[in-house]
Amino acid sequence: MSTWQIDRSDPSSESGASTPSDVPLKWAHDALTGEPRYIHDSEVIDHQCSCFCPACRLVLTPVMAGQPLRVRPTAHFRHPAGSQKDACTLVAARMAATHLLLENGFIDLPRRTMSRTAIGFSGRGYEIWVEEPAERRVITNARLHDHATAELTLDDGRKLLVDLTGRRDPIGESNGQAVVTISLSDPELAMLSPEEIRSRLRILPDIHWCAHWNDQTLAAKGDAEASRAACNALDDWSAEDEADFRSRLTPDIDEETARNLRRETLLHREAKAILEREQRITTPCLEVRVTRDPPDEFIGEWQTDTLRMNWFAAPKMLELTDVRLERRLGRIVPDIVANLAARDIYADGIIDTWVNDGFEEEIEDTSSLPWPSILLVEVTVTHGIDEEKRRRIRALNLAMLEIDLSLLGGRITREDLRDLIVDQTVGKRWVHHPVFPIKQQRLNTALDEHPVTLRYQERLIELRRPQWLAVPASHWAHHYLDAVTRFHDENVLIRRAQRKHQGDGPKPKLLGKESGAWAQLAEAAEALAAHGLPGAADAFMLDESGLIARLLSLRRNTGVGYDVGTGYQVLNAIMQSGKDSKRWDTLYAIAVKAYGLEAHFTSDQARKYDGWRQTLIAKVDANDEAYMRPATFDSLLSVLFPEMAERINKGYGRLPD
Repeated sequence: MSTWQIDRSDPSSESGASTPSDVPLKWAHDALTGEPRYIHDSEVIDHQCSCFCPACRLVLTPVMAGQPLRVRPTAHFRHPAGSQKDACTLVAARMAATHLLLENGFIDLPRRTMSRTAIGFSGRGYEIWVEEPAERRVITNARLHDHATAELTLDDGRKLLVDLTGRRDPIGESNGQAVVTISLSDPELAMLSPEEIRSRLRILPDIHWCAHWNDQTLAAKGDAEASRAACNALDDWSAEDEADFRSRLTPDIDEETARNLRRETLLHREAKAILEREQRITTPCLEVRVTRDPPDEFIGEWQTDTLRMNWFAAPKMLELTDVRLERRLGRIVPDIVANLAARDIYADGIIDTWVNDGFEEEIEDTSSLPWPSILLVEVTVTHGIDEEKRRRIRALNLAMLEIDLSLLGGRITREDLRDLIVDQTVGKRWVHHPVFPIKQQRLNTALDEHPVTLRYQERLIELRRPQWLAVPASHWAHHYLDAVTRFHDENVLIRRAQRKHQGDGPKPKLLGKESGAWAQLAEAAEALAAHGLPGAADAFMLDESGLIARLLSLRRNTGVGYDVGTGYQVLNAIMQSGKDSKRWDTLYAIAVKAYGLEAHFTSDQARKYDGWRQTLIAKVDANDEAYMRPATFDSLLSVLFPEMAERINKGYGRLPD
């Protein structure tokens, strides 16, 4: 059943259409049945029907009906004389096309595609295309809705509105109404035969959707997939996550900062989830590099070589337990804290040596060091780890690994992040590891013993020897003891400050070999060696509880290198020292005598010291080698501490030559 009565007329909608006057009207409405009539239909030829115009609804007169071969003039329906024919030919053409579309019995509907976009934290859009497939549907009914629109009823009961202008724009809200647009606006269709129109209708290449029955479902599906794409790119999260995030922000935070914080928060949470789920992480190689440049005195004057030693250990896959997010450790809050599952992990490495960027040798490092039990992980996106945080991490002396996602352009999917964290070393670097300072010290020691360094030292001594020998050894002895005292006293004060340290400021650092005080005592030691008094730079002599610090404490009756107020307190530590240091006890007894320290003892202190001294005498008289000192430092000590020289030179408590 088809209805060709036009429900409403809107001629103004066709005001822009051109209707050539020379296009004959060959289609009309049957006044009785409402069916479309072609000029050569038998009912028209036999005058068995009365026809009117589908547009202006005026009665039409058939002219030359049944004479299809007539061309000029050709058969047509004629309007009454003087009538206005605005869109008559165009409407008749659409009526004819719609009628024959029904007669064809089906319509091929194109696929319905729709683009939906989700905007991530970064401002980047994630576009997704969703679609309903193309389909062929049987037409059970058709009617002209108005001059420009037909309504088709399909075999499944759905209604399809067909815009016949080909110009209709997509509909924003269709309320479930399906609309397609087809360009059937050529007035020449009104003069074509049914067969010719059917031929044109077999293919409708310009048919496209303005609205689809399932647009709301498609939009919801597209929105969900676009949101998943943004979430998969770690650029979006749920409404619940957003509400929780907002609740933690300060009211005055700007949107740009909030956007960066969102992404960092999401990445931290996702990295933790990955580590919790996978319980493992691949870490990059450990590497320490130490370079030794030639002394300034040699530049341009002598053959120079630059030394470099590298220690490195291969990347490791670490098994983890107890993964935690943002737990405070001292004065830092790492993004992730995890325990290492294994307790027998060692930093086994290789050491290579280079001279002037030329490879010299590679050896296996046999001094394996255990890993710490805790691993810290910092995930950086927009801002790296500043120097203050690095200093705090070094103060904790824990292993911290940085995963820098900014190196990847800031865009990464969940699967990419999982692969990066679990299986890759790209974008990862060690902020600190407890083996670093240990290996650095050992590499420096090795460089000190390298032939190139020794050659430099020999050459420096040659260059500086005249200057050192120009003044007496006593001058350098005084200079040396002053430098040692300053070095140890300063470190005592620094240790006090370290014990009292509070707050987020930098913790004081002990003076080391890079300090000016050390450089002064080292030069004085070299000068003494030039005077034939070697040994002043020996580590045993210069340690905070070494031979020089103890003798200075006894001479000054106060701690040097010891945070104590009297010489006896240092002597008490000496008397309680282990067996390995007993060989030097005769020197301490000589110092007590030479500097009159006994005058400051209490009776209990004097009694305790006398017992220790009697034991020492007995051991020396028995030639107990544990209590007999080598002559190594006697000449040097006699110059450094002239008040002790006479007793030292007597050789009491000294191993025989």
